[in-house]
This record gives sequence, structure tokens and C-alpha cells, in this order.
Amino acid sequence: TRLDFSEKIKTETEAIRKVRIGQNFFRKTILALYNYRCCITGNPIPLLLTASHILPWSQFPEQRLNPHNGLCLARTHDTAFDRGLISFDEDLRLIIGHEIEKKAQDQGSETLELNFINYRGKTLNVPDRFSPDLDFLNYHRYHIFHG
Repeated sequence: TRLDFSEKIKTETEAIRKVRIGQNFFRKTILALYNYRCCITGNPIPLLLTASHILPWSQFPEQRLNPHNGLCLARTHDTAFDRGLISFDEDLRLIIGHEIEKKAQDQGSETLELNFINYRGKTLNVPDRFSPDLDFLNYHRYHIFHG
């Protein structure tokens, strides 16, 4: 059977939403500090990079624009970091959560190997100025990371 999409189906609506003021400044600052490279993989493509907050935006409004609260991460790694699938130990080495570890072992995922497992234990590349705050990373490791 063929679906008929000729009927007018509403696909958009108008909404009022909050906009993150200062987010563009934070992004520009963090990417520049990290020389426009992911601090894990070295990915140099700005369109694929995110200025990631170590302490979540929603929970720590006073740290939202603090450059010590930022990491330059490739989008895949930003999502994994935000969701607690990866973090960094006290020596700034990448640690991988059990979900990624298990999927990589059970399913032999080349994507997980290339994007995460191969970087396990790698030391975070930190900028010369405004290095990530170790207490912020500690908070992430103990309250967000699912080790």
C-alpha cells in the first residue's frame, strides 16, 4: 500500500523557549583555548567540536561561562561525557564506563574500539591557560560517570 501524504499534516508549531546567553562566547573561548582540537582525539574540524561543560549547565549556573568548566570535545565524545559514559581520572586519563566496555566486548564494535577503547588511558590534552578544574572533573567522575 502506498501512503498518501497529500493531506495537510501539521509539522511545525511556534514555541517560546529559553536561549542560553553567553553560550557562543563560551564555545569560542573553549575551542580557541584547545586550538580547535578535541582534547581526546585531536579532531581538528570545528563543525564537529563542542564546548562541553564539565559541571552541567542546568545544575551549576555560576559556572556556566567559566573556562575552567569547559572541554573541547568531538560531538560523539561530548555526548558520551554528558551522559556519563566516559570521564577522566585524577591524572586526567580517559576512563571508559561499563556500558561502552560491555558493548565493545560483547559485540566487537569497531566504532566503539576506534572512538573510545583505543583512547582508554590517554591523557587529556589541556590548554596552556584555563586548564579544566580538577574538582569539577572529580564531581563529574563521582556524580555523573557510570563506571
